Amino acid sequence: MQPLDGVDLRVVAALQVNGRATWDRIARVLKEPTRNVARRATRLRESGVLSVIGMVDDLRLDSVVLRLRCRPGSAAGVGAALSELPQARFVTLVSGSADCVAELSVADDTLQDLLLQDIPAIDGVLEITVYPALKYFSTPLDWHLGVLTQQETEELHEQWPPAPGRFQRAREAPSAEDEQIIAVMAADGRATHAEVAAATGTSESTARRRLDSLLRRGILRVRAKIEPAYLGLPTEAVLWLRVVESEVEAVGQALAARPEVRCVAAVAGDHQLVAQTALPGRAELYAFLRMIGGLRGMRAIETTVMLRPLKRGFMIKRDGRVERRAGPTGSS
Repeated sequence: MQPLDGVDLRVVAALQVNGRATWDRIARVLKEPTRNVARRATRLRESGVLSVIGMVDDLRLDSVVLRLRCRPGSAAGVGAALSELPQARFVTLVSGSADCVAELSVADDTLQDLLLQDIPAIDGVLEITVYPALKYFSTPLDWHLGVLTQQETEELHEQWPPAPGRFQRAREAPSAEDEQIIAVMAADGRATHAEVAAATGTSESTARRRLDSLLRRGILRVRAKIEPAYLGLPTEAVLWLRVVESEVEAVGQALAARPEVRCVAAVAGDHQLVAQTALPGRAELYAFLRMIGGLRGMRAIETTVMLRPLKRGFMIKRDGRVERRAGPTGSS
């Protein structure tokens, strides 16, 4: 993948902050011509490099992280089968002690069947280790590229209460009417109010009011999605951390504050934390591992390098591009 240039990066970063900001607003903040901003964003979206989608946490679902060992030669097939599961939020092939890593967002009443029947029945699966997620310190929704100044970021933010992260969820689940709007935004986070109204059978003013309410209450978040390799961060890894229990909170918070970390969660099992990282190269990964190895309470770090991401945010990937959405409507 060819990394994006400076202006493209800044346009992507702006859409990470506010996926529904108008091209005029983004152009003013970035001090670029409106036509240039719109042209670049449209080109990236039409090529499949960039997507802007609406996402919401379903309060009825919980997350589990899976490590899978596969029969030699079968990892790609296992990963593809996992990607087809509607409950799979994230799937990647990795190197090291595991062959495949996945994150599921699933209701308790279906988790048992998935773990005891459906996933073990996938051809090639030899062993599954399950890590229930206990707390998210940060998620890819919270991660920003870091190419904008603080003032530029503030100018792009809506003047609404901060949207809750997965570790501080919205207090209410979407209504049936909200779900209709969320379905539209899940396909295109930049859909116009007129398009939302047409798709939901309401007036444009009603569509605007309901959509703004979802965004203001933090139930719905509109976010730019792009492969880290396009951002100059092609070296990704999943880190499995053993941490002294009394230091898990401090280490989790420290990792969440690092720009290299896209996601970090406390989990139940023989590791206490799982983190996803994205860096420019292996030398930078090595330096990062040495740095966090010195954090107080850190006992051991196991590194599995991501070889081929197959699914992110419920969206299946093909050659770094979004092929289709295959997850619960509106989930992040």
